Amino acid sequence: MKSFVLTMQFQHIMLFFTALIGLSTCNRVYVHPFTLLTYNKSECEKIQSEDQGAEKMFFPTAIESNNVEEKYLRLQTIPEPCHFGIIENYLTSLISVLSFRAVAEWWKLQKTDSVLLPYTDFYRTMVSLYLGSSGNTSISLHKFLGFPQPSSSTNCTSKLNGLKVMSNLKKIDNCLYSKDSNINALRTAFMFVSPNVPMSEKFVHGLTQTADNFYVRAVDFKDSAKAVKSINEFLNSKLPVNTESGLTSIDVTSNFMYISHVQFKGKVPQSFLIPNHQPFWTEPSKSVMVPMISVSGIFQFIEDTKKNQFIIKISLSDTDFLLLVQPINGNTLENIESSMQWETYGTWVNGLITRYRYVNLSLPKLKIERSYNSQDILPSLNVPELLGKNADFSKMSKKPIKVGKVINMVDFELEESGAVPNGENDVPEIKEEPVEIKFNRPFILALCEGTTKSLLLLGRVVHPTDVI
Repeated sequence: MKSFVLTMQFQHIMLFFTALIGLSTCNRVYVHPFTLLTYNKSECEKIQSEDQGAEKMFFPTAIESNNVEEKYLRLQTIPEPCHFGIIENYLTSLISVLSFRAVAEWWKLQKTDSVLLPYTDFYRTMVSLYLGSSGNTSISLHKFLGFPQPSSSTNCTSKLNGLKVMSNLKKIDNCLYSKDSNINALRTAFMFVSPNVPMSEKFVHGLTQTADNFYVRAVDFKDSAKAVKSINEFLNSKLPVNTESGLTSIDVTSNFMYISHVQFKGKVPQSFLIPNHQPFWTEPSKSVMVPMISVSGIFQFIEDTKKNQFIIKISLSDTDFLLLVQPINGNTLENIESSMQWETYGTWVNGLITRYRYVNLSLPKLKIERSYNSQDILPSLNVPELLGKNADFSKMSKKPIKVGKVINMVDFELEESGAVPNGENDVPEIKEEPVEIKFNRPFILALCEGTTKSLLLLGRVVHPTDVI
């Protein structure tokens, strides 16, 4: 995997092109997007005055407590119109670079399993930890997130304002998660801390922007088996589906855990379920019988004989769409993955713009649940001690915070819409024979937002019903 040099190269490229656009339209001085995410003078003065006062703390409610008033649930607001400005575009580029590096590491660690990582949610989790960090840990997370280093360690106005980043990630979410009735999406976040650890109200309030629902609870980490049972039961009581967290153990020396869950359930328009289960070849000589979806129509589609792969775009709503990539002609999924870079997705999307074909498509009905502990890949990303025992998270609490697992969960479902396969659906007249495409063996899956071309999920499907 490429190092942080890749991130900086991308920022320099983006800076160059943005500057060109600015110069071509006006004579105003170009302002780097990063400076729009730092503290201004008045914010710095407020921080300094707050530092002189007492930080408000509270002890989270015990996880066993019932009928708790959820003080830290995110306030429901009227969604703002979807708009990507210079800051949102800048953040999206950083999200793409860092999250692709994470996906590539999970591909290596789980070579024979399905992998599906929520792009923006992984990045948001790391920003959440940045909000609670101080000292060298804050500097390390700042760099890990892809931002330029502050001009001075003592200059407040050159430092990243994590709350501004969170606010703009919320704007990005407003664009990425479709409000279409064909789509069901929900983000839920959980923070678990030891009973004797007081938490900063300011820090916790900052995290309420991270999800549709946010919960903070106290758990006794010293009894690992009991803590695992309590946390799993709590997750299942708050999540919209009975999801397996993959949590089987807890580091008894830790006193903090963060879990984020993304649910995405979509339907393929004008599709129906094939009556009988069909074979899906998980390996060249091994198959499983799975429910398959059928749909026919005009699709953006490429049969790339040079790289030996199929690429097809499947619209799920007015905005969200899937990109499916499957190896052909003896090519393997491993070959495609090993040649991918963060720019590959953009190449796929741009290459499909003028490629339309009538396709008879069949693909598996999907139910994929995955759970990822970020601690597992940090060594491979050259930051093994980023969240280690010596990390400084003094903005979270007055007591030392020992971060345990930092988990991103995803629950992805793809279903048929229930269209009747009797020829009643409107289809355009065509002059060429339809292409028959079957996604009946492992493939790359990318869930995308159409207006901004941003990624929501990226990974591989090895088994259509890959539940932990």
